[in-house]
Amino acid sequence: METQTVVEQQLPGISAQERRRYPRTLGHVDAVVRNKTGCERYVVRNLSVCGALLINGPRIDLNAIVEVDLQIPEHAQIRVMARVVRMGVHDGGVPYVGLEFLHSSDHTEDSIQAALLGEIERSQTHGIIPQLD
Repeated sequence: METQTVVEQQLPGISAQERRRYPRTLGHVDAVVRNKTGCERYVVRNLSVCGALLINGPRIDLNAIVEVDLQIPEHAQIRVMARVVRMGVHDGGVPYVGLEFLHSSDHTEDSIQAALLGEIERSQTHGIIPQLD
């Protein structure tokens, strides 16, 4: 998938191996983002323990610190602080906001990891978790 950068500041390149070091979401996840200008809802296109790629919402200033409520199906809401590290436009003109999570404790990191692993497990079994007797 090609992207176009819409900010003047160029960030260092990240290899595919670095980008895929952590599992990503496979299902539908929403996020509510709060900053000093208000509160907006986004769709999470990509989620890992370290951050998220958000679409379908307004731009946020680069380097802004925001509070994010992740709403992952079948999991409790996860609230985490984050920094806006990139912005751009995907193919088809869909703008995105890239966040880096600022975990204040192991709890948020562990909660995201558990949710991601649960989603991966459900996707591999088509939503059917086998019973082991």
